[in-house]
Amino acid sequence: MWISRWLRSRFGKTLRRTGRVFACLALLLWAPACAHQDKVGSEAIVVAVIAPFSGDFEPWGAAVRNGVILAADGWNQQGGVLGRPVQVLLKDGRCDYNVARQVTTEAIKEGAQFIIGEVCSVASEGVAQVTTDMKVLQIAPTSVDPETTLKNDGNVRPLVFRVPFLDVDQGIVAAHLALETLQADTAAVLYAENSEYGLTLADAFEKTFTDGDGEILVRKTYNQDAEEYFDVLSEVRDANPDILYLPGYFNVMNRLVAQARRFGMFQTIIGSDGWDSPDLDFAVTDGSYFTTHYFSGEPRPEVKAWTQLYTARHQVEPDAVATLSYDAVNILFAAVTAAGTLEPFAVADVLETATFEAVSGQLTFDKYHNPTKGVLVVRVFNGRVIYVDRLMP
Repeated sequence: MWISRWLRSRFGKTLRRTGRVFACLALLLWAPACAHQDKVGSEAIVVAVIAPFSGDFEPWGAAVRNGVILAADGWNQQGGVLGRPVQVLLKDGRCDYNVARQVTTEAIKEGAQFIIGEVCSVASEGVAQVTTDMKVLQIAPTSVDPETTLKNDGNVRPLVFRVPFLDVDQGIVAAHLALETLQADTAAVLYAENSEYGLTLADAFEKTFTDGDGEILVRKTYNQDAEEYFDVLSEVRDANPDILYLPGYFNVMNRLVAQARRFGMFQTIIGSDGWDSPDLDFAVTDGSYFTTHYFSGEPRPEVKAWTQLYTARHQVEPDAVATLSYDAVNILFAAVTAAGTLEPFAVADVLETATFEAVSGQLTFDKYHNPTKGVLVVRVFNGRVIYVDRLMP
């Protein structure tokens, strides 16, 4: 299920030799997950999970843990990887650079052969420095900082990969949505001041929109801690653009969009993955679109099976963090299976050349080890979120 296509020019013999293994991977999502075993024999393949299991970001760590353990259980249910059981070693990185470095070093010395982590980009950087020095393969499940997979000289770290698309990709897709689907000729862009996230998205949107002959009438920043935004909105209202691009976070959007509507601004709004929260005000943002990594309503069998699997275990639908973490483990072990070895550079070679059919979308890795995959577009409509499309940046 996880490897959908191989570059036959390079892996033709490997594909024929292990084709039945790939076919068995399709059973992972549908097979009942076995109970996770904390202790297995010395022959186990050990994957360490570096994530925040305490502190302010503990909910993210819990989601990572849930996704990783479900993936590991699925492989163990099918007989393990290369005939060996999978053991998950949890290490609390706390979303902290120094702590993440320390626990990653500990995990590798304790026998971890692969690393999944971290969640926060600053901690992922700490992990990547250690895995690069100690020659252990790492997949970051959620870090979107472009520097995570790169050395200081700009060259790629050969053993560091990531699963989520970069922020620039969703800015590009938002612009294509505005130009091609919404037929917009003009736009306004508002984003939080001193926000690297907002700046990256705004730049990507503006470049793609103007390259497509669109015109940005207003581009402004706002103080995301403010209670009122009418001073910024008044300039946008006077310009009267066709659409508004508002990359940001749901709590700010609940206020900002409500005030825009009260101010008589009824243009279609496009947001970003920061909107993706059950606490988004669906009444206020009705009719708006936003880009995101995962949506349980996407009409793909992989998504349906994963949602059912996770919900049966945890009595709640998975979020994007759990989903991307689940994908990271399955992609890793599919590559190990194809390589036929635990040698990290051989596994990295497969990752660099294979196509993976993950829950979060079919993907390949580019030369910087970033995934090339579609970005989900969803819409708030009549009190719920609905699927719109998956678009390539």
